[in-house]
Amino acid sequence: MSFRTRLFVSAALIVAAVLAAVLLLGWSRVFTFEVTRLDERLCREVRRLASQPVLGEQIGRLESELVNRLRLVNREQLQFRFESMDGERGFQSANWSSKLAADNVRWSDAEGLTEAMRLPPPPPPPPPGRRFESFERPPPPGPCKFASFSAEERDWRMARFSAPFGQALLAADLAATQAEMLGALQSALGIVIPLALALTAAGAWLLSGLTMKPVNRLREAMQGMTQQALDRRLPSAGEDLEFKQLIAVYNRMLARLEASFVQASRFSADAAHELKTPLTILRGRIEQAIQHSPQSSLQVELAGMQDEVDRLTGITRKLLLLSQADAGKLALTASLVDLSQLLDDLIGDVQMLLTDQQGEFKIDRQLLVEGDALLLSQLLNNLVSNALSYCSAGGWIHVIAKAMPAGIEVLVANSSQLIDADSRSRFFDRFYRGDAAHNRAVEGSGLGLSLARVIALAHGGELTLEATAADQVRLRLWLPFR
Repeated sequence: MSFRTRLFVSAALIVAAVLAAVLLLGWSRVFTFEVTRLDERLCREVRRLASQPVLGEQIGRLESELVNRLRLVNREQLQFRFESMDGERGFQSANWSSKLAADNVRWSDAEGLTEAMRLPPPPPPPPPGRRFESFERPPPPGPCKFASFSAEERDWRMARFSAPFGQALLAADLAATQAEMLGALQSALGIVIPLALALTAAGAWLLSGLTMKPVNRLREAMQGMTQQALDRRLPSAGEDLEFKQLIAVYNRMLARLEASFVQASRFSADAAHELKTPLTILRGRIEQAIQHSPQSSLQVELAGMQDEVDRLTGITRKLLLLSQADAGKLALTASLVDLSQLLDDLIGDVQMLLTDQQGEFKIDRQLLVEGDALLLSQLLNNLVSNALSYCSAGGWIHVIAKAMPAGIEVLVANSSQLIDADSRSRFFDRFYRGDAAHNRAVEGSGLGLSLARVIALAHGGELTLEATAADQVRLRLWLPFR
């Protein structure tokens, strides 16, 4: 998982958690508000019950009206009872629970009711014998008491109104209020939740993108870092403090790297340049000594010394080329080069040097590239010489060159002694030679493949070691058309 994806997921989870917390808190607050509104309706209706005596045949009509006024679903969600002081005018709903009693619950004053619900008690009752059968009469003002309780596996809210001529109790099932709220919430969330999720996802992705912008700039700067671009620095203007500190550390590290690299390249170039003159003088004097020496044994010794001087001269020349390439100052004399002809000349020499090895050579014609003829010749010579030097006895050498859609591919392969993975990983390291080569049985300095790779890169190509069996080596050279 990428860092931006983790940022996106983390931001989305945080926003989702906050949204869930807001919904839970909002549900609690809204439920409290709805209960307060229910209390107002209960208070109004319970006062009506206490002020308007009801005959037995009117109970059904009263239940229906109370179900509508209290916004209940059915009569099962309603209970009421009126107890008159004289014991003659009492009545109750059909499903009144015998377990309910005013003294069995804890009463309290409701908070948040309108001022009309808090007015003084109603006036004295009407004269005896007078009946009020209309349920539309405005209820008398007065305070109500409220209680919450559970009965018959339901949660109820009950209001009590006491008057000089009796007491009324009215209870409503809270499930109706919860169902009403849930329906409204589902209707709203059907639109709000998808919109909130979409906005959350978009916001989290945008936030992660803005957070990753300085990191991406730093990554791109690192990807574009080459030996020729060590002097570049990443600007920090307009960045946040933390990223400014990160960029400053990166720039300081790059400055130290540039100083070290320049010093190493300069040392290699200076050393190679300074060695050229004394080696040339030493070679000339050895040649003179060979010519003027009367003893053949001395001439043989001097000839051996001359070979070592030539070897040092070759190493010096390669080091100078490598240091120039490292500093980006490898001069290329561009011309149209026929790789087919260069390979033909090398293969002719290889065929004369083969003893018990088998050679297979397939070279396409007119393999033309634009580049430095001398350097490309040295590149191919290094590859073919390496294959010939390290080919196992009785083994084989293959050289295949062909044109590809975007360039030219040259494959140089040979059988070899077993080569472990560590040695293969160091194939292009400078001065690295396999264990079998340390005894000087195989000529070379360990710079040939390194130089070949540098020349390939200088021409916009690449030189790679391909995966093969442990007793085989296959190098792939690719050069683009110019």
